[in-house]
Amino acid sequence: MTDLLPVSLYIHYPWCIRKCPYCDFNSYPKNKSVCTDESYLKALILDFKENLKLLSDRRFNAVYFGGGTPSLFPPALMEKLLKEIFPYCKDDCEISMEANPGTVTLDSLKAYRNLGINRVSLGVQSFDDRELKLLGRIHNSKAAIEACENVVKAGFDNFNIDIMHGLPEQTTQKALSDLKTAASLGCNHLSWYELTLEEDTYFGSHPPKLPDEDCLASIEEQGFMLLKELGFKRYEVSGYTKDKRCQNNINYWFFYDYLGIGAGAHSKIKIGDKTLRRGNLEEPKAYINDVNSHKDNFFEVQKSDLPFEFMLNRLRVFDETLYEEFENTTGLNFSIVKDKLEKAKDEGLLQFSNTGYSLTEKGRWMLNDILELFL
Repeated sequence: MTDLLPVSLYIHYPWCIRKCPYCDFNSYPKNKSVCTDESYLKALILDFKENLKLLSDRRFNAVYFGGGTPSLFPPALMEKLLKEIFPYCKDDCEISMEANPGTVTLDSLKAYRNLGINRVSLGVQSFDDRELKLLGRIHNSKAAIEACENVVKAGFDNFNIDIMHGLPEQTTQKALSDLKTAASLGCNHLSWYELTLEEDTYFGSHPPKLPDEDCLASIEEQGFMLLKELGFKRYEVSGYTKDKRCQNNINYWFFYDYLGIGAGAHSKIKIGDKTLRRGNLEEPKAYINDVNSHKDNFFEVQKSDLPFEFMLNRLRVFDETLYEEFENTTGLNFSIVKDKLEKAKDEGLLQFSNTGYSLTEKGRWMLNDILELFL
């Protein structure tokens, strides 16, 4: 049984230019912040240093700056943080930064590249001006295209574009047009997912008119075919790549370990037969104060919760799940989940081989039905 799992680092930057009406991430308008980037940076470094003991001499295989809008974090300050992190990174560590059009220039992208950022994930969402306006984005289609071109010009060959579908009154033709435009702009990875209306958002209380189920089914069916034609392979629920998978996400989905620093960031670390979790306070000022109080906020996950958590993550990836993965990552015996997996197989949702199990085509569409077996 493997004791030490691969480990990644997630860094949360909580501020945006403004809050989008569909967004339920932990983010806040920057012009209303009572915290400075400098005070936040000090808390990040302190949080990082105080939890290095959890690495047990492991080095990060991925580092991910998420948000919020991390491209609002000045390169000079990010450099100070990266200097603390680099000694704990593998030589081939993937270092990603989320960015939004309207917050990056060719010069700033070059600066981030020179700091050691080697992957950019650009939150475009759509190339249609009407839809961008409905989504409350600060950029238009021209700015989105220019930002994508600048990512390539700055020297990034590992480049993701986020695209949403199922947007208010969106047609199949417009959804497919977004994918064609994104694919033409030099990205090697696409995150393509449906807009969902979350409760604690403006759209949650003021829902726009979304496409009906037939239109959504048409968008997905034709979108899957188009992406395949464009050379993108679907390897997880919403991830498509030409060559390189997102290592940060793979680390999550394979139920490996991750340390999260920053407001609202989450951590999962397996130590011996215990799985520890932590969720940081979400409000930035409260997070800073909490870090400065030197509390240890980790708690042990109940072993009865681990089977569901494992399946929730691992079945997102379409690779075959090897039988030993469950035991290696949870420390539990495979017999705990075997009967439920057999039931999913009987319902045509999973297929088994000599080495493991994987989703059938039906299972990909009905993933939630499998997960319900583990609740």
